[in-house]
Order: sequence, then C-alpha cells, then structure tokens
Amino acid sequence: MSAARAICKQLFGAKYERIVRSLLVSVILFFSLFGAGVRITIAPFILYLTATAFSAGIMWQTIGSNRHAETFMGLFMLPFPRNGLTLSYVLSFAAYTLITKSFFVLALLFAVGGWNVAQMVTALLCAVNGCLLAAAWYSMPICKKWPLVAIWTSGIAAAIFLAPGALVMAVACTVSIVIAFILLTRTDAYVFYRSGHTRQVVKHKSGTASVFVYLLRYLTSNTNYLLNTIALCAFACVLPFILGQLNGFNNMPMGFAVLSLNTPICTLISGDPDTEQGLRAMPGQVMRFCTQYCLFIFCANSMISGIYLICWQFRNGGVGYIELLTAVLFALQSSILSVALEWLRPLRRWKVETDLWHHPRKYLVPAVMMLIAGVISLYPIAVWVWLGAMIVEVSGFAFLKNTREINKEM
Repeated sequence: MSAARAICKQLFGAKYERIVRSLLVSVILFFSLFGAGVRITIAPFILYLTATAFSAGIMWQTIGSNRHAETFMGLFMLPFPRNGLTLSYVLSFAAYTLITKSFFVLALLFAVGGWNVAQMVTALLCAVNGCLLAAAWYSMPICKKWPLVAIWTSGIAAAIFLAPGALVMAVACTVSIVIAFILLTRTDAYVFYRSGHTRQVVKHKSGTASVFVYLLRYLTSNTNYLLNTIALCAFACVLPFILGQLNGFNNMPMGFAVLSLNTPICTLISGDPDTEQGLRAMPGQVMRFCTQYCLFIFCANSMISGIYLICWQFRNGGVGYIELLTAVLFALQSSILSVALEWLRPLRRWKVETDLWHHPRKYLVPAVMMLIAGVISLYPIAVWVWLGAMIVEVSGFAFLKNTREINKEM
C-alpha cells in the first residue's frame, strides 16, 4: 500500500499532522457544545441524510479536483496493480473527506442531538457510505451511470426516510458499502485520471480582452463552481419561507447576508496561483483585474438577491424601492469585501479545492454583512447612511484607479 501512503502524505502532511489537528478540533467542538447544554430535537432521518449527502458531495468535489490530478500524475505513470491503486486512491480520499470535513458536521450533530450509540454508529456508516457512493458513481461510464444511480439513490433514500430504526439503516448502509466496494475493485485507476483531468482545449478569439468574459467562461467551464451558484439560487427561493416565519422584526436583510456566502467564485485567485503571480507581476493589472472581478461577483450576488426578493414578494410581500436599494448595497459591499480579502489575504497551503471552499475565512464576509443586517433591522434609516458611505467608498476606488492610470501615462 505504498501508493496509499504517498497519497495520504500529500493530503495529511509528511507526518500526518493534519489528522491529529482535525480530530482534535472535532473533539473540542463536540465537548464544547455538549458541555454548554445545547440541545435540539432532530429527527433521525435528518442525521442520516446529512451524513450521507454531505460526505458524498465533498467526496465528489475532492476526487474531481484539478489540483490533486496534477499532484498525483506520477502515480499513474508507474507500474501498479489494476485494483490496488484504485482502492488506495479511493480509500485515501475517503479518509481525507471523513476526517477533515465530515467529522466536524457529525461532531456538531452528535453534541446537540442527544443520540444513542446505535444512532451515532449508523451515522458514521452513512458517512462512509456517502464517500464510497460518490467514488463508485464517479467511476461509472456515462451510459450506465444515471439509471444505476437513480436506482441506488432511491434505495438509499427509502432506507433513510422509511427505516423503522437504526439497525435497518445500518444494514442498508453496509449492503451499499459492499456493492460500492465490489464495483471499485473492478474499476481501472485511469478512470479517475481521465474523468477528472482531461478536457478539450477551446480557443476563443476576439478583438479585445475582457476580464469579465474570462471570469464568466471560467465559471461556466467549472462544474463545481456553477453548481454551487445554482444551489445558492435554489436556497434563495426557500429562504423567504424560512425567514417569513420569524415575526417581530425586519429579517429580510438577514437573507442578503446569508446569500453572500458564495465561496467558490470568491476564491478564484487562491485557486489559481499561476494566474495570481502573473497579475501581481504585470503593472496596472491589479486594479483592472480587481475592478472587473468585483463587478463579476456583484452581478452574481445581484442575481441571487433578485431571486430572493421575487420569492419574498411572493411569500411575504412588502418589497419596495428601499428593499431593492438594500439588495444592491449588500451585493456591492459583499463583492468589495470578498475581492479585497481574496487579493490581500489569499489562501495558501491547501491540498485540494474543497479546502478553499470550506476554509473558515469564508465566514468573514457573511459575518460582517450579518452585523450590517442587524443594524438595518433595528434602525432602517441606517440604509441611507450606508448608501452615503458606499458612494464615498466607490468614489475613492474610482479616484485611485484614475490616478494610477494617469501616472502610468506620464
């Protein structure tokens, strides 16, 4: 299992220090919430569904990452057993997904849910099942994937929602794990290399270069980035029905703050170090790129906020010009903060792209926007103060950009 050892060292560090750090954080999180006495009534199927879906989603993103395809290219160039590398590859990434991502969510649910031992063990089986499910589905040919995935998903969903107890769910997960393991033993390791790495190069020719068009093509050509934005749009449709049940204060701004959490498009610079080095090396490109990047995120946030406002009007009503102005301010301010944070403090030392999307830094901008939302909810006149501050902020950036362009021409 030298291949598994090499992959694990790439993912967890030379001395596997990330395993200890991640497990320690999970244990601290569990005992902190458990000792605080926080208890929430959660149905068992929610626990099983969360463990399965979250682990499967993270595993799919991890094995489809472009970063690890380049890192482990050498493994596919050396002689290896047909099944040995596949199992080493899948099990290493499954361990990485469980330890660094899924255990945090499970620790949170275990601490506040008041589960028994059987339910906790079943949830762990669901998480393992989710990882192997994602790997098995990822390796299937397109012609066979969707029918089998539909049947497999229906069986897992039936077990989650209809299982009378933890024992039945545990048996269903065990059967699913065995099936996935058998399929993976018959899978060639090159399936992961070809599916996650090769892509036809398309050249676009135009008279002028546009950073905005480049970012738009980058978004549409990366499935994970596009799916996250689509999922956020879907969440924007549901959020008014959730916040509409909270009476007593204006909670619409809270939705704008939550919807600013579009992590993938806010980490484009961190995710492409080569492009970042080129931008920092070329004179005059920093301000030009950041301006277009800010406009790109602003358009994405405005689209999501627009969907949120339409659904809010349909569910709760009361959307006027003040609410439209608030949506624009939230979209613009969050885009400015995201670009500034990404340019001044890009993320380093990440292993796969999912590390970027689940880094704690992703919560900084939404946290600031949530504070602003709280102020606006309590003091509606603060919208006009914020508008004045935003005009000064944008004018300052425009003045700085024009000054640099004039100095460059001189």
